[in-house]
Amino acid sequence: MPVIDSLVHVTPDGSWFGTRHDASLGRLLAEMDAGGVDRAVVVALAGHIDNGFVARTCAAHGDRLIPGASLDPSRAPSPARAAAMRRELDAEADFAVLKLHPRLNGYDPLDPRCLALLEANALCARPLPVWLDTIWRGPGAALSRAPADTVHELAARFPDTPLVLLHGGGPDLLALADMAGKFPNLTLDLSLTALYYAGSSLDADIRFALGRRDRVCVAGSDFPEYTPREYIARLRTLGRDLELDKLDNVLGRTLARLLGLEPA
Repeated sequence: MPVIDSLVHVTPDGSWFGTRHDASLGRLLAEMDAGGVDRAVVVALAGHIDNGFVARTCAAHGDRLIPGASLDPSRAPSPARAAAMRRELDAEADFAVLKLHPRLNGYDPLDPRCLALLEANALCARPLPVWLDTIWRGPGAALSRAPADTVHELAARFPDTPLVLLHGGGPDLLALADMAGKFPNLTLDLSLTALYYAGSSLDADIRFALGRRDRVCVAGSDFPEYTPREYIARLRTLGRDLELDKLDNVLGRTLARLLGLEPA
């Protein structure tokens, strides 16, 4: 069973948003080895971590790193231009996923430009699974509807686009877990949330997701915020009463199927 980290970041100089976190490639590979992680999805961050840098980094370690591009539809002056941004992405590199970060880039996921980008992705010759950051409250957020309602709208609008709900919505995790059991295009990601909210009532919600939604759950470290060892140990603690195959699904098998790394 492969262990796959659903979300990691690497920067050219190892810096991470003015913190002391080390986001260097060397540290990532060392932490993957220490945590027993076979592969990891490395995502760009529009306006912060360049798509080209991520493509080159992953190409140099193709047996371990999976490249994820990032686009910011709010940079586009119109929905048509946002759609063109997605079509142009295919000429840049062979990315495996597309990351959208509405809070960091300051836009509403239901902004017409974001919807146009997602529509263009769905119509591409090779549509990409969308890694959608779902921590939408706080500075920079621009929601027009509640997080759960926003996810419901996107899942219904783009039924053939796999949407990986990064961080599981944080405090909204139970509602998103419930939806992930009903919409076949939704996958619930537990990165950051399982560690950041440790000791809160979300522990019970995560145990529910591990036990009842293991086939639509994935997990990651959100490196450099946390390490593979930390998130894996946390999930094993929360899932200590579960059958081993359920944890295997969350730690790698579900994501391997989604990315086409093993047969469905």
